Amino acid sequence: MRRLVPGRPPSEPLARGVHHLDHGRLDAAESAFGEALARAEGPRDVALARNKLAIVAIRRSDRERAVEELITALEAEPRSAAAITTLGNLLLEDGAIAQAIVHYEAAIRIDDGYGPAYHNLGVALHRSGRRGEAVRMLRKATRLEGRNSRS
Repeated sequence: MRRLVPGRPPSEPLARGVHHLDHGRLDAAESAFGEALARAEGPRDVALARNKLAIVAIRRSDRERAVEELITALEAEPRSAAAITTLGNLLLEDGAIAQAIVHYEAAIRIDDGYGPAYHNLGVALHRSGRRGEAVRMLRKATRLEGRNSRS
């Protein structure tokens, strides 16, 4: 296994893009995700790269582009839990809590190990007043995050 040098972005384009995104370097992130898209070996890879490009667009407050990227992601891979979760995030941001919950639940049905869907479902459930369910989803997200950070 390759060790990362602290402060240096990873060499693989998708991971490098995530690193740049985490550090607020949107131009570098977009470039890396574009490179990941160009190297995509199948629909799943296309959907992952397009979802990340949508997140860059969201951070830039370019909602129209974000939606276009998400549509393209789901055209490539209709069962992309990440893209469905990101759509849920846009709905939640708009105050469409019930619709966001439907999206998060759909993402979980597709990939029951996708922690961000559980986390965001927990947030949406909390906002809808369903506190007990929200706590269960947030705990599940925390467990999944802990499991993924150890692997």
